[in-house]
Amino acid sequence: MANRKSWLGRVFLVLLLVVAAGGGYASWKWMARVTLTEIQIKGLVHAQESEIMNLIKVDTGAVMFDINALILEDRIRRHPWIMQASVARLPTGMLDIQVIERHPVAQVLASSGRIEYFVDRNGFRMPLTKESFYPVPILSGLRDPYHPVIPIKDEVLKDILFVLPRLSSQSDALLSEVRRTSKGIEILTTPVGEGGSIPVVLGKRDFEYRFRLLESFWEQEVLLHQNVTYASVDLRFNSQVVTREVMQ
Repeated sequence: MANRKSWLGRVFLVLLLVVAAGGGYASWKWMARVTLTEIQIKGLVHAQESEIMNLIKVDTGAVMFDINALILEDRIRRHPWIMQASVARLPTGMLDIQVIERHPVAQVLASSGRIEYFVDRNGFRMPLTKESFYPVPILSGLRDPYHPVIPIKDEVLKDILFVLPRLSSQSDALLSEVRRTSKGIEILTTPVGEGGSIPVVLGKRDFEYRFRLLESFWEQEVLLHQNVTYASVDLRFNSQVVTREVMQ
């Protein structure tokens, strides 16, 4: 009796495998006949739909089974504004494309004195568009030539760019311009009364700590002693604030 049950169990398992294989084959045959009827792109803000279409190089009428989603995702990420892309082939014949665009953390000032493009926290650069306005600081002193898909190589700049979106609202309000100099990173504060902006040297590392140090100095010195005009502030030395005052 036990042997008969075991035999029936094996037969049932074989039948299940046959049905599954048949269903899989039928599904494969069906997918091989489905053609692309619609392309849907979601998440675009600055990138244009026509630009994405030119990148993917897929037309309606193509066989869905022949469309490689991974290849299309790679092509879409070549657009300078696109950070992430997801492509799904739906059984209805629709190609569903979801994108996430990059978010600017600074606007790059060229040697010509004009803003040329944006840069995100990972050092990728995005071209200006008619609709693109962001209240982000100016970045100057960048020497890397522009490339739409290769990030900035300067490690000091990459470190400060990564920190910018994590700044407190107080530090963010203080920041007007970021400069890359031989000293590392120097920032210009927003104008202080009649004294104008204050140059602040942050150095080449530990930028989050340097900004916290700047916040404390601002609260305890700048705001409480507005009769003092600072020519420069240097925060490169641990727990020390070196200042130079303008002689009245």
